[in-house]
Amino acid sequence: MKQFRMVFVALVLLVSVGLLAAETPQNARRKPLPLDEFYKNFEMVPIEQDMGANFAKRVYLGTAGNKERYNSLTLGWGACGVLWGKPVAIVYIRETRFSYAYFDAEPIYTLSWYPKQHLQTLIKVFGSKSGKDTDKEQLSGFTPVETPDGGVSYLEAERIVVCRKLMHQPVPKEFLPKELGARLNQDGRIHVQFTGEVLSVWRHK
Repeated sequence: MKQFRMVFVALVLLVSVGLLAAETPQNARRKPLPLDEFYKNFEMVPIEQDMGANFAKRVYLGTAGNKERYNSLTLGWGACGVLWGKPVAIVYIRETRFSYAYFDAEPIYTLSWYPKQHLQTLIKVFGSKSGKDTDKEQLSGFTPVETPDGGVSYLEAERIVVCRKLMHQPVPKEFLPKELGARLNQDGRIHVQFTGEVLSVWRHK
């Protein structure tokens, strides 16, 4: 019986290590700068300022995780509004994206917008490469920094929104426009909607 328990524990450890390895980028992420660096570079603005303009045909970054483990990806769909009396920001992420596991597991995510000169970086690095086998921070030259409430974003951002996840749910395929559904659902994977309470909004000083 004792030998059986030892074998069982060993199997559990092997499975756990395997799962962690599958979720962890091959290249270690650059450690974010501490929170005091964030406060040096950003100032808080009222949440009620027009956030809708941020989502108007602009790509932006979504970052989920914490200072130990985080990942970012480029997003294009999103919205903001009020839910259950709270200001919220909504984003959509495909299950196939490496960042999905971070958004699924972590309570805090950040959204960040950048000056026009960084557009190609958002598209070619954060939008086209996977954090599973790419060090996006090294490739982009972006500087990660801790944010209030335990999130991570980048010093190059012109605006950052810090959110706490309230809910997430799959987007039913039948609600997608026909032409879009035909293109996106070829592999059977779907988009998941993440709705988060907006905790704070920041702009670069």
